[in-house]
Amino acid sequence: MSVRLFAWLMIGLGVLLPFVGWQAASPVGFVGPVLVLLGILLLVTRRQRGH
Repeated sequence: MSVRLFAWLMIGLGVLLPFVGWQAASPVGFVGPVLVLLGILLLVTRRQRGH
């Protein structure tokens, strides 16, 4: 699994978790925005091949 795919999966999971947390009345929804931020950070800071 590449870093780019992992980052996109983290963003996708981060977008879904607040909805799951809201429906289940669980604090897991607060983890979602953190995963989105980490995914974006991974996409921005990943090393480009050949640089």
